[in-house]
Amino acid sequence: MITSQLFEHRVAHRSIRPTSTEINRLLAAATVSRQFCALLLRDPARAIAQGFAGERFSLSADEYDLVLSAHGSSLSEFARQLCKHLSGQTPAAEPALSENYQGAYLAII
Repeated sequence: MITSQLFEHRVAHRSIRPTSTEINRLLAAATVSRQFCALLLRDPARAIAQGFAGERFSLSADEYDLVLSAHGSSLSEFARQLCKHLSGQTPAAEPALSENYQGAYLAII
């Protein structure tokens, strides 16, 4: 005897904006290099322009402005500012931070 069972799955769908691998790369570089971290905190535009270990950061105009708007005397403070700005840019229906941003932030603090 062959029987068929139908399952109805209701899946909540919400649009989540893509995460920025470039901001993640920037924070990772600052995490592994004290020299790059100091430059990022002192002069983020120069840090982005110089890149790290031969690698360049390809930030969008919005991401670039976001990094320039973040300030802090420590990487932890800088990351908090990034998160604060990111959460301010996200509509209420979307999560404040993607899992990647949360992971990068939590790794720093």
